[in-house]
Amino acid sequence: MTTPLLQVTDLQFAWPGQPTLLDIPAFTLQPGERLFLKGPSGSGKTTLLGLLGGVHQPQRGEINLLGQSLGQLSALRRDRFRADHTGYLFQQFNLLPYLSVLDNVTLPCRFSALRRERALRQHPSLNAAAEHLLRELGLSDTTLQQRSASALSIGQQQRVAAARALIGSPELVIADEPTSALDADSRDAFLKLLFDECAQMGSSLLFVSHDTSLATRFDRALSLAELNRASQPETF
Repeated sequence: MTTPLLQVTDLQFAWPGQPTLLDIPAFTLQPGERLFLKGPSGSGKTTLLGLLGGVHQPQRGEINLLGQSLGQLSALRRDRFRADHTGYLFQQFNLLPYLSVLDNVTLPCRFSALRRERALRQHPSLNAAAEHLLRELGLSDTTLQQRSASALSIGQQQRVAAARALIGSPELVIADEPTSALDADSRDAFLKLLFDECAQMGSSLLFVSHDTSLATRFDRALSLAELNRASQPETF
């Protein structure tokens, strides 16, 4: 049986002074799997992603990524572990407007020696690695690659953010509502590109969205409401 890439056991989390937000007995993600996680606004999905990345720490339970318990790492080591092994694609993209497209894409390799090393195994430079990903994602215009991120359209920013998440072949790619600002055609084209790139690198994809029409495109679909005992009505 394949060892899960990501395994959550008996996780509980609450913000200070608030009731329990997340109570998840078990959750796994397999190597190379594409998983759709449905969750409406306010359901705790962004908090869960922060826990999976080691940004937050649960009050109870364990999160294992690549066999490493995040709770056993110091805050600094969790940051390094996240930078090495997880690529994030945010809903608002979170590009740095004062950096060029290329510099935005290569940024994770400035924080992670491992992802830098992986990128340089396949390409002569970090810029070459970034240019390759941008071409794969439909942004082959070298003039555009030198522009600041703030000069791009929403669709272009999204693809730059995807290239940044993918550079250096992280084992886990987390996408938080990345298609919410796109029309149907652009969304479909982007999903295909994202799937293709993750498959090529062997990365697992955890895709979080409230758009249930996308669920059938994934290997597996889960509802956070069904996973999370804290969101389920009590039975007496």
